[in-house]
Amino acid sequence: MRDSSSNDTRRLLTAIFERAAEDASRALSVWLGRPVAMAVSGVDEVELAEASELLGPGDALVAACVMGLSGKLDGRILLVFEDRAGLALADTLLRQPQGTSREWGELERSAADETANIVGCALLNSLSAHLPLPGGSAPLTPSPPEFRHEFAASLLEFALMEQAVLSDRVVLARTRFTAGGDDLEWSLLFIPGPDALRLLNSALTAPSSPESGRPA
Repeated sequence: MRDSSSNDTRRLLTAIFERAAEDASRALSVWLGRPVAMAVSGVDEVELAEASELLGPGDALVAACVMGLSGKLDGRILLVFEDRAGLALADTLLRQPQGTSREWGELERSAADETANIVGCALLNSLSAHLPLPGGSAPLTPSPPEFRHEFAASLLEFALMEQAVLSDRVVLARTRFTAGGDDLEWSLLFIPGPDALRLLNSALTAPSSPESGRPA
């Protein structure tokens, strides 16, 4: 995505992700029983060294739910929580006082995984409807969430390894979550795999790309 059309491609992808984030926000708000907004920071192409700092200091301990993608797009979706914020989410879903959860037990992991499943499925359903993929829209299927609890640098190394094999730069979409104007200290990363990058770049830069792929 480093040719002369890469900026246009990223702008269009950002617009499509913004529409998908609106759909995911509605699903998440219903799940949590309060308004939650998921905002897209942008679709970026960054150096690997820069990407390693996207989740903060590399030695920060984070919890993440990782979903692989199959179908027309390969890649991964990661819903990442700062430790304290993730445990606060678990307390909310388990209907217990804040501060009750102090470690990632089975119930806490299950609460995080189900949240990731709801956000990820809503996001992918919207992307499937709006991305101008060859042959028209098609389901984008996530794998069941895999819970990981590790240092931020290790998590990103795992998540980005497929792109890193091919280039010293990586492409990803970033989002953040807020409720009542407060940052929830969650983030979501959409990391397309090598085949998805080629497919997206071809579809979004081709002269015959359908305008229907552009969100209204």
